[in-house]
Amino acid sequence: MRMPFGPDLELPPGLRAVLLPDATARSQIELEAGILDAATQAIHHLHRHPDGRLTRPVVVIRSVTPLRNRLQLHLNPVAVAPLLYELMPFGFDGEVSGICGLRARQQRRSTELFLIDVPTARVELPGVGRAAWCAAAAYREVRDRELGTGEYLASVAPDRLAAAEERVLAAYGRVFGPTRIASGFLRRIALLRQALWTQTWTTGCTDLNVEWPGDDPRHAHVALALADPLFGIPGAEIRTSTTLHFPAARSACKHDTLCGPDRLALRSSSLPTGDGTASFRKGARPEWEAWRQALAGRGHQH
Repeated sequence: MRMPFGPDLELPPGLRAVLLPDATARSQIELEAGILDAATQAIHHLHRHPDGRLTRPVVVIRSVTPLRNRLQLHLNPVAVAPLLYELMPFGFDGEVSGICGLRARQQRRSTELFLIDVPTARVELPGVGRAAWCAAAAYREVRDRELGTGEYLASVAPDRLAAAEERVLAAYGRVFGPTRIASGFLRRIALLRQALWTQTWTTGCTDLNVEWPGDDPRHAHVALALADPLFGIPGAEIRTSTTLHFPAARSACKHDTLCGPDRLALRSSSLPTGDGTASFRKGARPEWEAWRQALAGRGHQH
């Protein structure tokens, strides 16, 4: 069946925004790009879960509800603690890990993440209520002890940017790499729901790399979906079965001129040959025990 719209036909105004809206505000785009990076880092934590297996799917984000001015993320409950650990800003030795300016509001059954310097940038986490937040805090406390020193910046400066965040934002910006492409991919991350896990990283200012083990789903199918005229990332052009270019997208960075054009590369790694059970259990981390006890009501109260 042929699509009613092709590359030479103009789409009706606003049709994309109705079917699968993309973020338009720079701050919202940066927040979503930072979340994509944090989800990648959370994968490494989940591989150290006591029940971790190399052959078991590792899911951080179960589904995404894209809205034009915000995003809803439905998370795997076991991924809440490592994702928040990677997201929330932590100051150590003059550096900041996590997303500068990120703060959170907890409700009984949900959590809202927002930027304290641009409060209109926000992401909702339905189902992540106070119990999940307290368990995530217990997880974070055990992890942070390994650093010896440092501070949780949302506690130090709950209603403003901390000094360390201001320095980092002025020197480097909030998120490195092609943020618009990263935001667009996060909104379409369901394309990789069949993958064992997903890893993303940036190369320079312009390239986003997305990798998963094996060939399920196939790279060509994902590339076609990402370049779809109705549901794909706006401006995507397929160059090869594993590469998409965005000729009109030029990433703003701290250089004197704009970089670009942006590119997205689809990569694959080898499928695991064993489940790694012994090595995972040997290396199981104490933060997971703190998380478990907090969920069971025996951890710290927050």
